[in-house]
Amino acid sequence: MRRWRFRDWILSPWFLLASAGLATPPLLFNTFVPRWMPIMAIIGLTIVSLLRCLATGRILGNTPADWPLILILLTLPAGLWASADRNTTLSYTYAYIANLAVFWAITGLATVAWLHRVTPLLVIGGIALGVMLLLGLRAVGAKLPFINRDIYELLPHGFRTFWNPSGFNPNLTGGVVALFWPLALALGLRGHTWLDRILGLVGLAILGPQLLLTQSRGGLIGAMCATVAVTVLSDRRWLWVWGSGGMAVTVLILKGTPIPLDTILGSRGALNMSLQGRVELWSRAVYVIQDFPFTGVGLGMFEPVVRILYPPFIIRPDAHFVHAHNIYLHTAAEMGLPGLIGHLSLYLVLVTLLLRGALRSGTHPNRVLAIGLFGTLVAFLTHGLFEVITCATRAAIIVWGLFGLMAAVGMAPSGDKEVHAEAKFSEVPYTNGHSSCPED
Repeated sequence: MRRWRFRDWILSPWFLLASAGLATPPLLFNTFVPRWMPIMAIIGLTIVSLLRCLATGRILGNTPADWPLILILLTLPAGLWASADRNTTLSYTYAYIANLAVFWAITGLATVAWLHRVTPLLVIGGIALGVMLLLGLRAVGAKLPFINRDIYELLPHGFRTFWNPSGFNPNLTGGVVALFWPLALALGLRGHTWLDRILGLVGLAILGPQLLLTQSRGGLIGAMCATVAVTVLSDRRWLWVWGSGGMAVTVLILKGTPIPLDTILGSRGALNMSLQGRVELWSRAVYVIQDFPFTGVGLGMFEPVVRILYPPFIIRPDAHFVHAHNIYLHTAAEMGLPGLIGHLSLYLVLVTLLLRGALRSGTHPNRVLAIGLFGTLVAFLTHGLFEVITCATRAAIIVWGLFGLMAAVGMAPSGDKEVHAEAKFSEVPYTNGHSSCPED
């Protein structure tokens, strides 16, 4: 009896969550703690993994994302080997291990009965996070001409965290806020109760202005794409709305009607300079990938390597670009093509799981959360065409936590009668359809 009780305790999702919760702070804030603390955290996570392997009789976990994550994990020592500054890369590597631990821990919530109740909590948490980020926002340029800059003087500001005394980057802030917009939209459209729907609408009313105040054009584009995805998954009749709007815009473009980009996205000169700078960084990332295709240059090493081997001409020498301003190119540049393949495979798995959850019957309690998280993934991948919010390690832990929740929702039991049963996650094999940067 004792042996089985110990096994159940090891397989409990709460034990895995507690282990990841204890290991994450020293890994995430490794530059602020003694050197032995992140090492001990990794040893602790390794012991927990071995115990779970012995209890389940399997080397891997029990999610369809295990193989992509193992591939990503294997690229980390290769990046350390290739890095020209191993202390910097080691710091990012510790944080990346925390990301993976958080992902695997949260996937264990797949069978808890109250998983669907997470949606309102995420909306509230997103609002609170947006407030904190705006309080610590760096100076925002005049990107969106319809926003009066005097409003920033009226808002409370000056909040600084110990890990980032310079303040939060506006583009990073916009990308993070955009992740919670589709959750509020899904809750407002398809909430199970009127209280949920009211909370969703309040969330939209607060998150929308927060996103606008960041003036992150990538965040706004990501939120717009997520809006299309969430509304269509909520009700197919939205296809007529978006299809008609798309056809109208196409007709206007074919007729030569000028589109007021100056009013929507800022002056053309500013847009051209921003685009030229990004294109230059994208070209430098391609050069890095060509020269370091298998190992990459190591986490956190994109800017130093580009400065030395592929110096930019458009970007000022005193400007800090940190990343490639494209998450796909940046991943390949720092983690090599194997790292890019691992991440793309992970995104594909999450898309499949979320679509399966979103297309369930309207009475399934997790459907609203699946729809909202699908929009979150769309916002992240769209915003990733222009920015790399995961380059900031504290923002990355939020993203990977949401990734873990996406996997949990997709793996939740498909039958309404099964939702109440808190089966042991690692004991039930997964079967399709029937199983249970420094700028943050």
